[in-house]
Amino acid sequence: MTTSYKLEAIKKLKAEKKAERIKEAEDLKAAQEAEEKKHQANLKRIANKMAQIEQGLPVEKEVVVEEKPVVKKAQAKKKTVSKKPTKKAPAKRGRPKKKS
Repeated sequence: MTTSYKLEAIKKLKAEKKAERIKEAEDLKAAQEAEEKKHQANLKRIANKMAQIEQGLPVEKEVVVEEKPVVKKAQAKKKTVSKKPTKKAPAKRGRPKKKS
């Protein structure tokens, strides 16, 4: 049997997940609209170029510059690794070898 606070926590989690799904759907829709807008602009540019070619006008090369959002990354701190001095091998124990 579950207690009331567990049931409330489950309801709260379900509500949060539902809100997240709605937000993700809105973000996806906005991204698709932006992509469609970009595609339509590209088709319009191609149509204009084709019209110039059909009329026999010289075609100018257009330079399309896409602006990329600038994202600054935090620089990771470099860890300084100090090497430990190596220990000498301990002297061998046991019976010494015979010298012949």
